[in-house]
Amino acid sequence: MDEHLAGLLGLDPGDAHTRAAAADAEALMTLVETLVKHRKKCGLTQKQVAEHMETTQSAVSDFERLGGDPRLSTVMRYARAVGLRIWFGARTESQPAPDPQTWEPLAHSEEPVPVVGHRRDAA
Repeated sequence: MDEHLAGLLGLDPGDAHTRAAAADAEALMTLVETLVKHRKKCGLTQKQVAEHMETTQSAVSDFERLGGDPRLSTVMRYARAVGLRIWFGARTESQPAPDPQTWEPLAHSEEPVPVVGHRRDAA
Protein backbone atom coordinates (compact mmCIF):
# COMPACT_ATOMS: atom_id res chain seq x y z
CA MET A 1 0.00 0.00 0.00
CA ASP A 2 1.22 3.47 -0.85
CA GLU A 3 2.41 5.11 2.39
CA HIS A 4 1.00 8.53 1.46
CA LEU A 5 -2.44 7.06 0.72
CA ALA A 6 -2.30 5.02 3.93
CA GLY A 7 -1.52 8.20 5.87
CA LEU A 8 -4.47 10.02 4.29
CA LEU A 9 -6.73 7.11 5.23
CA GLY A 10 -5.37 7.02 8.77
CA LEU A 11 -3.84 3.57 8.28
CA ASP A 12 -0.47 2.36 9.53
CA PRO A 13 1.24 0.51 6.64
CA GLY A 14 3.51 -1.16 9.18
CA ASP A 15 0.57 -2.72 11.02
CA ALA A 16 0.26 -6.48 10.47
CA HIS A 17 -3.53 -6.29 10.00
CA THR A 18 -3.20 -3.50 7.44
CA ARG A 19 -0.55 -5.47 5.52
CA ALA A 20 -2.73 -8.59 5.56
CA ALA A 21 -5.77 -6.67 4.30
CA ALA A 22 -3.65 -5.10 1.53
CA ALA A 23 -2.38 -8.56 0.50
CA ASP A 24 -5.96 -9.89 0.39
CA ALA A 25 -7.06 -6.95 -1.76
CA GLU A 26 -4.10 -7.47 -4.11
CA ALA A 27 -4.94 -11.18 -4.51
CA LEU A 28 -8.56 -10.35 -5.35
CA MET A 29 -7.50 -7.70 -7.88
CA THR A 30 -5.13 -10.21 -9.52
CA LEU A 31 -7.93 -12.75 -9.76
CA VAL A 32 -10.36 -10.25 -11.32
CA GLU A 33 -7.66 -9.08 -13.76
CA THR A 34 -7.03 -12.70 -14.78
CA LEU A 35 -10.73 -13.33 -15.38
CA VAL A 36 -11.08 -10.16 -17.47
CA LYS A 37 -7.97 -11.02 -19.53
CA HIS A 38 -9.45 -14.44 -20.22
CA ARG A 39 -12.78 -12.92 -21.30
CA LYS A 40 -11.01 -10.63 -23.74
CA LYS A 41 -8.76 -13.40 -25.06
CA CYS A 42 -11.86 -15.50 -25.76
CA GLY A 43 -13.42 -12.59 -27.64
CA LEU A 44 -16.40 -12.37 -25.31
CA THR A 45 -18.13 -9.05 -24.80
CA GLN A 46 -19.36 -7.75 -21.47
CA LYS A 47 -22.89 -8.07 -22.85
CA GLN A 48 -22.39 -11.79 -23.63
CA VAL A 49 -21.02 -12.39 -20.13
CA ALA A 50 -23.93 -10.43 -18.65
CA GLU A 51 -26.45 -12.56 -20.55
CA HIS A 52 -24.86 -15.73 -19.24
CA MET A 53 -24.81 -14.34 -15.69
CA GLU A 54 -28.39 -13.10 -16.09
CA THR A 55 -27.41 -9.57 -15.20
CA THR A 56 -26.71 -6.31 -17.03
CA GLN A 57 -23.70 -5.21 -19.04
CA SER A 58 -23.24 -2.31 -16.61
CA ALA A 59 -23.07 -4.77 -13.68
CA VAL A 60 -20.32 -6.68 -15.51
CA SER A 61 -18.52 -3.40 -16.20
CA ASP A 62 -18.73 -2.51 -12.49
CA PHE A 63 -17.36 -5.95 -11.57
CA GLU A 64 -14.42 -5.53 -13.95
CA ARG A 65 -13.48 -2.15 -12.49
CA LEU A 66 -10.76 -2.71 -9.91
CA GLY A 67 -11.20 -1.41 -6.41
CA GLY A 68 -14.52 -3.03 -5.64
CA ASP A 69 -15.23 -5.83 -3.22
CA PRO A 70 -17.30 -8.36 -5.18
CA ARG A 71 -19.10 -11.21 -3.49
CA LEU A 72 -17.53 -14.63 -3.87
CA SER A 73 -20.67 -15.84 -5.64
CA THR A 74 -20.28 -13.05 -8.21
CA VAL A 75 -16.65 -13.95 -8.85
CA MET A 76 -17.64 -17.59 -9.36
CA ARG A 77 -20.57 -16.72 -11.69
CA TYR A 78 -18.32 -14.46 -13.78
CA ALA A 79 -15.66 -17.17 -13.99
CA ARG A 80 -18.21 -19.72 -15.21
CA ALA A 81 -19.53 -17.21 -17.75
CA VAL A 82 -16.05 -16.95 -19.31
CA GLY A 83 -15.41 -20.70 -19.18
CA LEU A 84 -13.22 -20.87 -16.08
CA ARG A 85 -13.66 -22.33 -12.61
CA ILE A 86 -12.50 -20.83 -9.33
CA TRP A 87 -10.62 -22.95 -6.83
CA PHE A 88 -9.61 -21.82 -3.38
CA GLY A 89 -8.49 -23.20 -0.07
CA ALA A 90 -7.49 -22.22 3.40
CA ARG A 91 -4.00 -22.24 4.88
CA THR A 92 -2.30 -21.17 8.06
CA GLU A 93 -0.22 -18.00 8.14
CA SER A 94 2.95 -20.09 8.40
CA GLN A 95 2.26 -21.95 5.14
CA PRO A 96 3.59 -20.32 1.99
CA ALA A 97 1.02 -18.59 -0.17
CA PRO A 98 0.65 -19.72 -3.76
CA ASP A 99 2.15 -17.29 -6.26
CA PRO A 100 -0.70 -15.31 -7.90
CA GLN A 101 1.41 -15.11 -11.07
CA THR A 102 0.80 -18.84 -11.56
CA TRP A 103 -2.81 -17.89 -12.37
CA GLU A 104 -1.75 -16.04 -15.49
CA PRO A 105 -1.21 -19.11 -17.73
CA LEU A 106 -4.85 -20.03 -17.18
CA ALA A 107 -5.93 -16.72 -18.62
CA HIS A 108 -3.81 -17.31 -21.69
CA SER A 109 -4.60 -20.95 -22.36
CA GLU A 110 -5.55 -21.88 -25.89
CA GLU A 111 -8.45 -24.06 -24.72
CA PRO A 112 -11.61 -22.94 -26.51
CA VAL A 113 -14.61 -21.80 -24.52
CA PRO A 114 -17.63 -23.76 -25.79
CA VAL A 115 -20.60 -21.54 -26.61
CA VAL A 116 -24.06 -22.75 -27.53
CA GLY A 117 -26.28 -19.85 -28.51
CA HIS A 118 -25.70 -17.36 -25.74
CA ARG A 119 -24.97 -20.01 -23.08
CA ARG A 120 -21.78 -21.82 -22.27
CA ASP A 121 -21.82 -25.60 -21.91
CA ALA A 122 -21.65 -27.01 -18.38
CA ALA A 123 -21.78 -23.59 -16.74
